[in-house]
Order: sequence, then structure tokens, then C-alpha cells
Amino acid sequence: NESWQQLRDAPMRENSHSSATLKVLNTSSCEFSPVPKGEHLTLTRTSSNASSSSNRIRLGICAMDKKARSKPMAAILERLDAETFEPVYFGDKLILNEPVESWPVCDVLIAFYSNGYPLGKAEEYVSLRQPYLLNDLKMQRTLMDRRRVYDLLEECGIDVPKHVFMSRDGYVSSGTGDGKDIDDSDVCFTEIDEHDDHIEVNGVVIQKPFVEKPVDADDHNIAIYYPSSAGGGCKKLFRKVGDRSSEFYPDINEIRRDGSYIYEEFIETQGTDVKMYTVGPDYGHAEARKSPTVDGKVERNAEGKEVRFPVILTLREKEIARRIVLRFKQQVCGFDILRIQEGDSLVSYVCDVNGWSFVKTSRKYYDDCAQILTEHMLAALKPKSQISFSALAPLLATMKDTPQLSKKKKKKGHHRGQSVADRIRTALIGIGEESTSDRPEMNAKGDGPHAQLDQHLSADEFEEHVDFKGHARVRDLPDKLATDPASMNGSKVPSANSSLADADDLSLASKDGAPTHQEELRCVITIIRHGDRTPKQKLKGEREAQRYLDYFHNHTKKIKKDLKVKAKKEMVEFLETVKADIHDMEAGDTRKKKERLYKARHMRDILMRWKISGLNRKLQMKPRSWTESTTDDGDTVTRCSKLQLIVKWGGDLTKLGERQAIRLGNRLRDELYPSNEGGGILRLHSTFRHDLKIKTSDEGRVMKTAAAFAKGMLELEGDVRPILVSLVHKEKDSRHMLDPSGNKEVKKDLDRCKEQINVNMQKDVEYSEMTREEREQLVGPERLTSLHRALKEIGNPRRTLKAIHGTIGNLVEQLDEMLGELLSGDEEVIEGGAGLKGDKEEDAALSGIKLYKGETLLELTERWKLLQARLYDEETDVFDLSRVPDVHDNVRFDMLHNPHLGLAETLQRLYDLAKSMADCVVPQEYGITIEEKRDIGAKMCNTLLDKINYDLTIARTDNQVDMRYLINMDYSADLPINSMGRRVRSRLY
Repeated sequence: NESWQQLRDAPMRENSHSSATLKVLNTSSCEFSPVPKGEHLTLTRTSSNASSSSNRIRLGICAMDKKARSKPMAAILERLDAETFEPVYFGDKLILNEPVESWPVCDVLIAFYSNGYPLGKAEEYVSLRQPYLLNDLKMQRTLMDRRRVYDLLEECGIDVPKHVFMSRDGYVSSGTGDGKDIDDSDVCFTEIDEHDDHIEVNGVVIQKPFVEKPVDADDHNIAIYYPSSAGGGCKKLFRKVGDRSSEFYPDINEIRRDGSYIYEEFIETQGTDVKMYTVGPDYGHAEARKSPTVDGKVERNAEGKEVRFPVILTLREKEIARRIVLRFKQQVCGFDILRIQEGDSLVSYVCDVNGWSFVKTSRKYYDDCAQILTEHMLAALKPKSQISFSALAPLLATMKDTPQLSKKKKKKGHHRGQSVADRIRTALIGIGEESTSDRPEMNAKGDGPHAQLDQHLSADEFEEHVDFKGHARVRDLPDKLATDPASMNGSKVPSANSSLADADDLSLASKDGAPTHQEELRCVITIIRHGDRTPKQKLKGEREAQRYLDYFHNHTKKIKKDLKVKAKKEMVEFLETVKADIHDMEAGDTRKKKERLYKARHMRDILMRWKISGLNRKLQMKPRSWTESTTDDGDTVTRCSKLQLIVKWGGDLTKLGERQAIRLGNRLRDELYPSNEGGGILRLHSTFRHDLKIKTSDEGRVMKTAAAFAKGMLELEGDVRPILVSLVHKEKDSRHMLDPSGNKEVKKDLDRCKEQINVNMQKDVEYSEMTREEREQLVGPERLTSLHRALKEIGNPRRTLKAIHGTIGNLVEQLDEMLGELLSGDEEVIEGGAGLKGDKEEDAALSGIKLYKGETLLELTERWKLLQARLYDEETDVFDLSRVPDVHDNVRFDMLHNPHLGLAETLQRLYDLAKSMADCVVPQEYGITIEEKRDIGAKMCNTLLDKINYDLTIARTDNQVDMRYLINMDYSADLPINSMGRRVRSRLY
């Protein structure tokens, strides 16, 4: 503008940089034309309403050819009026090799950074020629540092994920990124404390799963670290390569230590990302896609494009878009949104701002973009032109809190409001909402908005102008959808014979061709048990050795409370304690400590069986006695003198259990959901018409079962751990709803049932000799046919229990024979879990045995010995019926996973006996009579039943509860979906 004013004031001036001469004939709208060296260059004015080509606005496209000549760019530019705009492509050769003085002169410039782009040269060109910029270049440098982006987003009142910066380059955050308790703003923290399931930087704790982002926005090597409760591991995200966008690495659990990173909490978004695209401050287009964090497979359509569908924005998200455009000065801008449901409110977090971005394929978006860009450019360069503002006028009417440079009180009385052109300039270049008629000094010189901006807004002042610090946070604004979803447009939900139904769904008709009643699936609710698991086991022992007592005192906070250990570091330390104890005992007289040494070696083997991750073992220390002593200062010190150690393991989902869950997911997809040529549930899910939630208890085997089920149901790929974290919900309310084991109200009822079972099912009576009343006393009413059938198979309950105990004894004897004279101390676990090996390296596993999950033959034998001892008390001649389900679980496990033991005949006999007894015992643990079953069931499942009732009610009434991803009907004409209003609610518990 300064150069332009100098030209205007001087009728003729020599250009010191070339021999060309600029001759100014008039000072309004003008056009530059390149002339040969040595000739005169004439700047000519043309009438604003003239139709000659010289009146066209020159639109420079100064970007790398890959972007400048892409299909989206071409689609938008071809929609611009050819009589109004003249596109000028700069090209890679010119941009990279030629000085900026030789670049074409233009009125409006589209310039944006991409890989290899010389941003510095573009800034020089803008400084030299002063074109109108759609996207500010200086702010594009800001976008290159993810930390600065987060700081500015927080400054604007926009939610970002909880995060902390690990800056090794001296960066100091202006937001919350450097952590808390910072007194010296010049201090940069470069230390990070890493633990099994969390990291800590300057007092900020980020729990796994968390995301690790390089601060360089061009570095797309982002990592997600998973918690030990999900199995650990790391997923690495990268730019799409073919149909892959991420890969999972199960053995990587430690963060990177090179460079600077942002660490932020992983936000569960139902496996979906939202990409938002703006054109000016009041237009936003949002598309949902499958998140790369789920399985890393990119869903593509027939044309090879990633499958995305436009979704409805909330009013908060529109405000987010407006603030980003104004604060970052990027009219055409893309950013990423993570949507989560917090109670009844939909909250949107921004996790990345990309700068210049276009929608890949959307006819409506291209139409809107061309229209809005036209209006922006005309409003900025030709504000007096008579043009239609149809696309912007209704949007601009809602702009109530545009940041104002001046806060002058308006005079009372009637005055003319801003024109649409003025309001667009207000949004674009920061002039306050006051009417230009109230500020005559703004029109003192020139017509163009550049002149106004030059006189009243320097670059620094413009920076201050878009300050949102005094404005409300976005999450405090109303939580509403910008438009009603398709399923809410009518009073009734469209049925299959409505215009919204897929043609392929109209398949219900009678054989004679007469029309029949049409129904539509609205809701699917399932309650699913976990898959096959390993037996749950525990090893107990009492210790008084000083090593164990020191370990306890070093890790407990209250010496009279139990200590529970699962973390990797603490488990490794305990293993070293056990090894040292074994070494001490082996150095002495082992005959006196044979039993204790035996248990210590067993405990060592359990701890060493798998790589310690905190998932597959638990240690519990219970103080049993204490001693008091007095220090030299007279203080009384209480210390534990005796401990009970309990090591727990097992209960993990097996590979068979994982396959069971995947197969069940496939079955439900095929059998519960209508299928057609359009793809059934998979198509529903990929088009965001499937409202799916999976809720589980916090047991590892249950969560993994749910993830494997989702893998089968949605045809996902890869490891189940990323699927678990992305799709499976483990909220506190869900855990209580699906695992009521801590329900004290029902515990008394369950204990009473177990006592009754112990009395009834130990009777030495024959089924054939019992009366109907006697049978009903044992297993409940006759209408419980499965229980009476099982009792008939048992015949005599006590005789069957004795047979079970005797068969376990035979099994233990056979296992002891396999072990022979081998003691626990002489065995070694073959790496990979191949049973036991002898003294020599070349020795094969003993008896050729390779046991499942690395279990040793000694451990298997101990497992059965423990069951044998707990099932029957010889002194009291009483059986413990609560052990019957354990016997059934163990024998079933060994038949499935260790069939090569050579004990098939014994295992089969034991399985037949245990199954019949378990079929009688297990159903009665939750009530013997029908009334008891109903009473206990109501107490245990009340919360779940209420939730199911709620789900069915919501599915019938179809309101705005948790409507995260709803297709935007404005794009219906271009979407390959007939039933836009269809929405199926699936809840898997």
C-alpha cells in the first residue's frame, strides 16, 4: 500500500530496479501487464463495471505444482467467474529458481507452505508487491510448531487434549504446555520421568494411553503408547502408504528420547476422526473418517479415495472454526477435531491445525468455496461492486462477538448499520463492528480496504486485534447441533417403505407378491460373556526373612495395610529378592528348608515365565504380626515381623478365546443385522449411521474379548490392543454395572446359597430313589429342566464327588511319574515355554512336553495338587462344592490346550464327571428357587436392566443423546446413500 501511494502521488517515477517506467494515468482499479525490458509500463484505470478483460482481478497461485494443479484446486478455480478473475500459476520452476522481482504481479495471492516450498521467498514477494493474501504467510511459520499452535488454541479458549511439552530446544510455553508451578518463565524443563503406565514432566502426569507428537508439524511419525492393562505396545502413525496409515509394535513400550515432543492424553472417539475445512470465518465443512488408531487400514472407495462422509457440526465447532480463521489468519484452513461425549454434552478438542487444506471430493464444497472466495476477494478489492452475498449474509448475521480494536460506546439514536461488504471486511481484516459512517477518517484516502488497513492497523496491531483472551471459552457456549439430523426432520422415523429407505432393503414381501408390513432395525443390544481363559491360580507362603520385610517396608505407606504390586519395576525388584533368598537357602542345609525352598523356586518360576509387564501377575503382601522398638530418641517404631505372600496369575484370554470372540462378532454381523448389496452393518458403520458403543468390566480377559468381538463384527485387522483402546469403554459406571462382585447387598444371599448347596449336594442318595419333593429340595422346581437333567446324570451326588476326587488323584500320580525324580531346583524353563529341559543343552523337553503359555510341568502338577487338597477335607470328611467350577475350568483347559500330555483318557473321564456336577452347582450359586433367582438377579443386574431400558427408549424416540456423528443432509445429493435418516443404535455389554 505504501508503494502504491507513492506511485499515486508521483505521475512519473523511474524504477531503480529496472529500466521499465511506470506511468500512472489514474488511481483506482488497475492492472499490471508485463512489458519487454527497456519499454514503458503503463498503469491504467478501468471502470469498475466495465466488461473488458483488463478489469479482471489477477489471482496468483503461488504454491508447489503438486498442490497448485491438484484436482480440488482446479475444481474451485474453474468455478470462478472468468470475466472477474484471471488465475496466474507461478509454477515450481519460477518459485524455486527465479528472483521474486521477476514473479508475476497479482492483486490476490494464494500462497501456502508444503514440502520443499520456499516460504522465505514468498514472504519477500508479498513485502515487495503487497497483494491481498487469503492466508497470512507469517502465521504459516507458526503452524510449523505444534507447541505454538496449542498455545494459541488455548489462548483462544479452544479445548485441546491435556498435554505437556518435552522441549529440548529452549521453547517456553505461553499456555499450559510447560506444566505447573513455573515461577521463572525463562526456565525450560528437559527432564522426563517415565514409569510403566505414565510419564511425568514438571508435575504433569500423563497416563497411558498417551500420544507422542514431534513438535515439527512436518514430522508425521506420531506414536501412541498403550497401558499394561491393555497389553502394552506402541502404535506408530504415518502418512498414508497404500492402504496403511499405522502399524502396531507389541514390544515397544518406552518413549523416544531424541528431540522435542508433545505428550498428550489419548482421547477415545469411538474410532472416528473429524476433519474440518474452513473458507473464511463463517463457513465450515466437516468430514468423519475411520481413525488410523483403530487398525491402521485405510478404507477406500471404488475410485481409490479414502472413505469420508460429511457430518453435522455443532454451534461450538462453528465458533472454533471462526476463532481459528481469525487468530491464525488462514481463510482456507483445515484442522482436526476429536469429539467425545462428556455426560450429556458433546465436547470437541482440536488436536492439529494444518493451514491451507481442501476437501478432496465434494461438489457442494467446491461450489460453496468458489462462491465464498469470490465474495471475500470482491469485498476486499472492490467493495462497491454490486454482488450477491447469498452464501455469507445469513452466517454473518450471527457474528456477535467479533474482536474489536476499539471499545467506544456507540451513540444513542438511529444510525445505519454496516453493509454486508463492511461486515466481511470486518471479519477478514479486523476493522471493528462500528459502521464506517461512524469513522469518517477511514475513508479519507482511497477506496480499497488496503488503504484503510494501512492507516489504522499495523501488523502488530492486527496481531492484537484477534485476541480472544476476553471471550468465553468455547465449551461454555450452547451445546447444540447447527442443523437437525435427517432422523429428526420428521415426527416419525422413516420406515423401509419410505423414500429414505435403500432400494435393497425393500425385500419383505409375501410369496404371492402382496405387500406386507415393513419394519426397520433400530437397536441391537447384546450381553456377552468373555471367551476361553487360562485357569486362575495363586501361590501362598509365609515369610519372616529380613529381605521380604525390608521390601514390604520400602514400598508400603501403611504397615498394617495390605500391599498390592503389579508395576514392572516393583515386580522385577521382588523377583531379585526371591532369587537372593533362594541363593541363601541353597548355600545352607537344604534338607531343613526343603518345603520353603520348593515354594521359593516355584514362585521364582512363576515370576520368570513371561516378560514382566504388570498384566499377567499380581503380588499381594499381607502383614500378619508386628514388633515395636524404641529408638535412641525415645520414639516408638512399629515394624512388620511376619508376612503372607500371595502371587496370583492366570485368568488371561487365550488365543482360542480370541478366535471365539472374532467368530461370534462375524455371526452377529451376519445374523442380527439386515444385509444387502450395499454392505449391511459395515456400510452403516462406515457411513456413520451406526451408533456403536462397547462397554466392559475392567477385567483384562473381558476387555480383550470385547476388542476381538469388535474386530470380527467390523472386519478390522491387526492386533486387538489398539482396537481395545479405541473402541472399548471402561468407565467407572460400566464396571459397576457389568461386574457387581463388590455388591455387599447381594453377597449375603450368595453366601447363603453356597451353604445350602454344600448341604444338599453332598447327600449320599440315589436319583432313582428320590421323591419329586426331594429332587426339588436339591436343585429347585421341576420346571428347571436343565438342573434336573444334570442331577439325573449325576445319580448319587456324594459318589460322584468321590469319583471326581479320586480321578484327580490318578491324574496327579501320572503327572508325578512324568516328573520322576526331578526337583523344582533342577528344572529350567525352555525359552518360548517348551516345558522342562535337562542338564545338557541338547536335551529335548522332558517327555516331549510343550505346555500352553509356557507353563512348566511342575506348575501344572502343583495346580492339580492344590485343587485336590481344596476339594476334599479328609479330617472332616466334607467336600467344598465351591471348588467344583474350578475343577471343571481346569480340566476343560487342559483338554483344549494340553492334549499332548498323553492323559486324554483320565482327562476325559474327569471332564464328564465335573461337567455334570458343575451343571448342577453353578446355576444354584445365584438362587435355588425361582423366587431366589429373581431376587438375586434383580439386585445384581438392576443397573444393567435400567441401562437396557434406557437404550430401547432412546432408540424409539430418537433424540440428541450422544449423536456424535450424523450425516449432513446438505450433501445428500452427492452421497451414495439412499437412507440418509437411518440410524441403528448398537450397545454391546
